[in-house]
Amino acid sequence: MKTIDSLRQEIDQVHKEMHALLARRRDLTMAIWEIKKEQNLPFFNAQRENKIMADFVNLDGKQGQDPEFDALLKGVMTSVLREYEKYLKSKHS
Repeated sequence: MKTIDSLRQEIDQVHKEMHALLARRRDLTMAIWEIKKEQNLPFFNAQRENKIMADFVNLDGKQGQDPEFDALLKGVMTSVLREYEKYLKSKHS
């Protein structure tokens, strides 16, 4: 049987993995931003962002089965997209 402590250790591991993935996403986003600057492409692409959001929410194929979790996923991705945008602009102003 799992204990609260063992479950919390698993959560701590998930946090480490999330941190590493967000750092990796940052690096990839920065690389794309550099290419966009070189090619004089706009930073923001609404069509791409809408696709990211729709795909992210339905990654497990269960969109609509748990609307509250769908809303949570949308909130997370919205925050990620907005915060990365602010971050990139601060680094490349």
